[in-house]
Amino acid sequence: MKTKNIYLAGGFKSGWQTIVKEACPDFTYFDPSLHQILDPAEYTECDLNGVRECDIIFAFMENSNPAGYALALEIGYAKALGKQTIFVENELDNPKKRYFDMVRHACDQNFQSLNEAVKYLQTI
Repeated sequence: MKTKNIYLAGGFKSGWQTIVKEACPDFTYFDPSLHQILDPAEYTECDLNGVRECDIIFAFMENSNPAGYALALEIGYAKALGKQTIFVENELDNPKKRYFDMVRHACDQNFQSLNEAVKYLQTI
């Protein structure tokens, strides 16, 4: 069976990507937090190519993410390509929560904690 490729969308400050990769080592990951590209045109193309190449997009909207605009773009693009989407919201009282209704409803799976989402990923 082919190893699934997972695109990790979300903020870069907390290191949540390491938690996912260590808990679910049987996947191949595209982790934009590692590429260190600073030019917006270059990182946009690189990241959208990562979405094109993935089977699953795992998107974590954590409180430290300044706005979530790029995360919303990546999810929308993934949905347009027919990719499986997993959306995680860090906390129920996140003030940005009301702005993500459309994103939430577009995703295949929604979770309120990273731990719940990782447990789900382990079942795939």
